[in-house]
Amino acid sequence: MQFHFNSWLVYFYFYCIFGWVFESTYVSLRTHKLTNRGFMKGPWLPLYGSGAILVLLVTLPYADHPVGVYFAGMIAATILEYITGVVMVKLFKVRYWDYSYKKIQFQGHICLSSSLAWGGLSLLMVYVIHPPIVKFIAMWNENVVNILTFIVTICMAYDFANAFREAMDLRALIIQAEELKKRMEEVVAEKREAFAETVEERREQFAQSVAESKEQLAESRERLAESLDERKEKFAETVSETRERIAESVAESKEQLAVRQQQWEKETAERQQRREEQAAERKEKRQETAAARKERIERSLAELTNASENLKKRMEEHSGQLLLHNPGASYFGMKEESGEIRRRLLERRKK
Repeated sequence: MQFHFNSWLVYFYFYCIFGWVFESTYVSLRTHKLTNRGFMKGPWLPLYGSGAILVLLVTLPYADHPVGVYFAGMIAATILEYITGVVMVKLFKVRYWDYSYKKIQFQGHICLSSSLAWGGLSLLMVYVIHPPIVKFIAMWNENVVNILTFIVTICMAYDFANAFREAMDLRALIIQAEELKKRMEEVVAEKREAFAETVEERREQFAQSVAESKEQLAESRERLAESLDERKEKFAETVSETRERIAESVAESKEQLAVRQQQWEKETAERQQRREEQAAERKEKRQETAAARKERIERSLAELTNASENLKKRMEEHSGQLLLHNPGASYFGMKEESGEIRRRLLERRKK
């Protein structure tokens, strides 16, 4: 029986299902929990099917040369893995795997150990796995194969459409979460800035108070010096006069000095009162502005925190398949948030 395009489609579906069985069994045994791996809900992983078909096609010219099969399969599978990872991040804003912790890796999408493993799997695929599969499928009735292929195509297309829609819904939520996170960082930065400004204002107030005290002290010294000079001058003038004139001059000098002293004290009190009124007015305005700003910042933080919590709950509803069944998966640029949502989902599952 000759299959042509149909045969490659059958191989693709077979390896999609085989990959799902392999991945789900491996992860279930490792985590001691039944796990449905993959992007879709059905028992298939398109990445495995695509990888298998790609490896089989690129290794055809090297079928008689194991070394060629190894390197051709390794390079092809690595390129496919990289492209798939990049597309997933760009399209869905999700990382389904992350090799960033590996010593030799590139952008977290590919790594040396994985590439070497792809080469080994290519040898296994070409020489061990695929030949029996070809014989097994060839034993089936062509009509039965066509019917099964049609059914799987419909099921997988429906599953993919739903998975794609959910992934795009999740992408919209991730974008909202990114914007919310950015806004919250801006508000926190503004809060820190407001605190720094308050500290700086208090420093300025203290410096201004010290400057005013120095100014008042300088004025007092100046007045005292003027008073002493006037007294000396009056005393020098009265030495050459009679005692009566001295007494009269001294009395007049005291009277004038008292008047000047009274006038100086009045002016000083008025200046001090104006300074205090201006300082109190400035302080009141600063306090009103600072209080209003603090209230606005706190209100914004409360609103953003509430919005973030609601958004995380919505993301939980769309993340069960992704985060619970793919331990290495995370939202792009939101690893901490992914871990928190995964913990919530696990706690909910335990309950």
